[in-house]
Amino acid sequence: MKTERLRLREINREDDTTLYEFIFRDQDVVRYTFGKDVISEQNVYEYVKQIGLKVIENNMTKEIIGLAGVLPCPYLGRDDYEFGFILAKKFWGLGYAGEIGKAQIEFIKNTLLKTRAVATVYPQNFASIKCIEKLGLKYETTVSTDRGERLVYLIEF
Repeated sequence: MKTERLRLREINREDDTTLYEFIFRDQDVVRYTFGKDVISEQNVYEYVKQIGLKVIENNMTKEIIGLAGVLPCPYLGRDDYEFGFILAKKFWGLGYAGEIGKAQIEFIKNTLLKTRAVATVYPQNFASIKCIEKLGLKYETTVSTDRGERLVYLIEF
């Protein structure tokens, strides 16, 4: 998946330190995504592979921006796919979330041939909620997950 500024790529072992420092060690990022400390630096590669996320990389600089992915979504009882993004704090507010979110929605619609897409978000993650709503999703319900309570947003095509 590629946008004007970004691309998603598979994780490799060389990404462990950067992802740990920018994502998994940053308490603000963890609070709004995973809800709690989840892994050590030694387990980054396995954890990211296991949950099915990809690395977001800047096309020009090759700098790691964060993680993103399109995954099966069990929350609404249908064959839905959820998209999501986790950005390093230094990249918040630069439009990257909306850019990768739009590409993921298009992937769900045009490649997976689904009629709707889902996003889940931590209730206090107001910036992500604003971004998701700007992408056209509407609040559907609230669910309890192993990461805590999440708001479920939906867009139908």
